[in-house]
Amino acid sequence: MSSTFAFWPPVRGYVISAFDELHELGYFGTKCTALVRDLVREEIRKFPVLTAANPDLEDVVQEFFVDRLKAVTITLAAQAGSDASFARLLRRSVRNWLIDQARKTDLGSLRRSIEKTLAEEDAFEQVPAGQSGAGRWRLSGTTGAPRSNDPSSLLAAAWTVSGVKVPKWSSESRRPPVTDRPSMTAVLRAVLETADGSLEIGQLVDVLRRRFGAVLDPVVVPLEMTSDSTLADDRPTVEDYVITADAELDAATKAAAISGALSPAERALLPHLENSSAAQYYLNVGRTQAYQHVANLKKKIVELAGDGDDAKLVVLELIRLCGGVAEQ
Repeated sequence: MSSTFAFWPPVRGYVISAFDELHELGYFGTKCTALVRDLVREEIRKFPVLTAANPDLEDVVQEFFVDRLKAVTITLAAQAGSDASFARLLRRSVRNWLIDQARKTDLGSLRRSIEKTLAEEDAFEQVPAGQSGAGRWRLSGTTGAPRSNDPSSLLAAAWTVSGVKVPKWSSESRRPPVTDRPSMTAVLRAVLETADGSLEIGQLVDVLRRRFGAVLDPVVVPLEMTSDSTLADDRPTVEDYVITADAELDAATKAAAISGALSPAERALLPHLENSSAAQYYLNVGRTQAYQHVANLKKKIVELAGDGDDAKLVVLELIRLCGGVAEQ
């Protein structure tokens, strides 16, 4: 520990850092609090769903402290070894917390939409009290037992529904519902048909969360945050400057969200969509099967990217995120 830690309050001419302050006091003082405020101000701009209501910055900071102060203090005290690592670790904590808040907001809205559709559409009914699986949902007129199907099979069923409408979203407004009522009904019907029995509302929310992942998470998650590697330096890179324009920033946001909705295999296949031989080699299947996989992935990407003016930018950014070279 630096010998300067012995001086408290700091001697004239010496400006103590947030890192020094935490190690000197053992808790968040004015320097640490000010740094959290600055980081929240910077990071929350990347979360349109949280900024749409123009929240008070101080309220957001206080909510962060209520939820994470103890855990963050312990992490920083144990892992931060310098001013730079202290700032990086604290930024990561703030960013992850904001991601959680954005997802909670979206998931709450998604759950309400699902419950409203189930309750108002004649195609569905709730298992009555006294029967096995009471309170779960099933297709009307069926008597199947409670199910705990492999989530992947239910998700696959959700993706078989064609013509699903995904509304266009503007970063300047709160997101609309993930889809319209007919599409929601069709997807829920397909999932319950595959389940061949009743499902809990939580199971349905999880499947549709994954089905409409690109619509639900308006967040920018840097690539370094998706691995177990050490958090990269947060100083601006060449890529950061490239996406400073509003249109490109929106495209990067949507592309990151779409990337999260793709499976690892789909992300690996994406760079080879225009190279049938490479796709066939990667998938280790015949030409016909490779063509079908590619066609399905293209259809999925077109649906998620939408048909707006920025669709091409979104697709180009998505290819880059998945390791490909996007040709303009």
